[in-house]
Amino acid sequence: MKQNSIPRAFLAFLLVATVTVVFPSTAPCQSLFIRGDCNTDGAINIADAILGLGILFSGAGPANCDDACDVNDDGNLDIGDPITLLANLFNSGPNPPPPNNCGDDPTVDSLDCLIGPTSCIPLVEDCSNGIDDDGDTFIDCDDSDCFGDPACFESDCDNGADDDNDGATDCADSDCIGDPFCAPPLSFETDIYPIFEDQCIFCHGPPAPFGDLDMSGGAAAGYAAIVNVESDGCDNYDLISPGDSQASWIFRKIEGTQVAAATAVGCDLGDAGEQMPFGPFCCLDPSVIETIRNWIDAGANP
Repeated sequence: MKQNSIPRAFLAFLLVATVTVVFPSTAPCQSLFIRGDCNTDGAINIADAILGLGILFSGAGPANCDDACDVNDDGNLDIGDPITLLANLFNSGPNPPPPNNCGDDPTVDSLDCLIGPTSCIPLVEDCSNGIDDDGDTFIDCDDSDCFGDPACFESDCDNGADDDNDGATDCADSDCIGDPFCAPPLSFETDIYPIFEDQCIFCHGPPAPFGDLDMSGGAAAGYAAIVNVESDGCDNYDLISPGDSQASWIFRKIEGTQVAAATAVGCDLGDAGEQMPFGPFCCLDPSVIETIRNWIDAGANP
């Protein structure tokens, strides 16, 4: 009896068709995709099967999205993928495994998706809706997507509003630590007296305080000696007038504007003297002068 023989060319085709083709990748899936949409045009049709065959047998690859071309989700690119897709399209075969809409690969494998369909917009966390929008188990501000989002920190420390909805408003919120508005008010004892002690008491202290102004004896004594005390150099000014640095004679002397201050109110210019500290010790650093100004203008707190 004559037996039917299988042509060698067909045997060769079957042999090639059963060879697994894998384009390995060490990276996890980077883009969202649709399983079976091998050409990543956002639709599943015959063109995807044709591209899958082309990648396997005609050098058409690599694919933009290997995961999408892995139609049967077995982690390999082989003849089973276009066969599965064609069966689905023309022979009532089952739908490809998920994702059937834009999504990540649920299967751990060596395939990747570098470029998905343009219609698959990556999911990003909405930082203020209480929902895990991107499915990574992190919600709102706990999600790294929300780093720097205004909803996740107190964006304004002086508006009376709880900007990040954490129950703490303005300076009571830890986000406002270091914000100038939330800095503790300058005080004479903590911020100003150490300056005077270092720069002024060698002239305005024992044994013969210059101008009979003795600021020694500690912060309380120094404060009492200058705040709301009339100046001997120009009695139109107090030495320190809380809330008004320009009406404070000591500040005008430190700033070097004492002559202009005396002229403005008709005081004897000879009594205006020189800028303080005197002579080789002059003058204070501009940042120090600004600190003293701010302390006075804020009310000259003890």
